[in-house]
Amino acid sequence: IMMHPFGESLMSKMPNLKVVARHGVGYDNVDLDAASAHDIIVTNTPGANATAVAETAMMHILMAGRLFYQRRQAITDNANKRYLAAHHGQELTGKTVGLIGYGHIGQEINRMLTGFNVKVLAYARHQHEVTNGHMATLDEIYEQADFIVTALPATPETKHMINASVFRKMKKSSVLVNIGRGALVNERALVEALTNEEIAGAGVDVVEKEPITAENPLLHLPNAFVTPHVAMISKEAMDNVALKAAEDIVRVLEDERAVFQVN
Repeated sequence: IMMHPFGESLMSKMPNLKVVARHGVGYDNVDLDAASAHDIIVTNTPGANATAVAETAMMHILMAGRLFYQRRQAITDNANKRYLAAHHGQELTGKTVGLIGYGHIGQEINRMLTGFNVKVLAYARHQHEVTNGHMATLDEIYEQADFIVTALPATPETKHMINASVFRKMKKSSVLVNIGRGALVNERALVEALTNEEIAGAGVDVVEKEPITAENPLLHLPNAFVTPHVAMISKEAMDNVALKAAEDIVRVLEDERAVFQVN
């Protein structure tokens, strides 16, 4: 499965179901307690789409930082022309990038950042060697980073971890990029921070209520660049994810332990 909710109401109708293979890393759309109660194994595919998601993060960093989308829109939109007259955007080269989440995706983003001569501050639950930088606390990232990328799963602990108090700590020139989960960011606070120019911009691939609709205020802000949860979608990533998911399905059906079992 991909993003469709999968819980008790479906599992109870599938008495022969043995395994649910999540195409991706996050599994917040799967009821793990219900799965365990029905003796259903749940798996995910960490790392299989890391390159695609990291490339999307890089695109958002550059698009939001340099206002490239707004410059495209300004060809036909006078409001964007007026905005760009007062806002020039900023280069990535030489800046400080904060990576909140330093698993497969965070490390791949860092690898791609190497050529930009940036300083990297990384936050994770466990210590890592960080090329181009070092591990840091969340507050150090909020206060020092010019670009902040969130690449964490949605859990009760990470829900709305990026909120109004965080935006007040960030530089006014900073850019937030979220390629993790919409729940990581308090969207109302983000809209207010962008509207009031508490931060310079945002690149967003995930929102709190998906699929995103035309009414979402982020789509109408000149300093937000939004894509509709497509970071992991590339031919190569989808092939990798499908293969890794299928391999674990076969293991379960052959009474072996899945490599990427999450319950």
